[in-house]
Amino acid sequence: MPKTDPKEGEFPAWSEVSKYGINTLQPGDRVKLHFHDSNEFWIIIRGRGIATSENIEYELGPGDMLMTKAGDEHSLTVTEEMVAVYFYGIMPSGGRFGYLYRGIDPDFTEWKKQQKAEN
Repeated sequence: MPKTDPKEGEFPAWSEVSKYGINTLQPGDRVKLHFHDSNEFWIIIRGRGIATSENIEYELGPGDMLMTKAGDEHSLTVTEEMVAVYFYGIMPSGGRFGYLYRGIDPDFTEWKKQQKAEN
């Protein structure tokens, strides 16, 4: 069984993971509404917060997992110091890591069309 760390960023294909890490967030921290090109999962280890995903609010606490499909918009407001493990599912070929924002960044299908047209 292979071992990796967040800095290496290399995963066996069978793992279905393309990125992961541990976040520590403080009360009042806000993650603005955004989306990703891959599925994203957060497991709350400690603390509490309120997540919004596709206009539905969820109260998060220890042991909860927030599962967000690729392309779905989501945000987070931290209400109690939070430690969470996050990971991205399989990133599609040419996918973008990081936060993407509606009105600024095109969705994945449109972005791929733009990339193809430029090449």
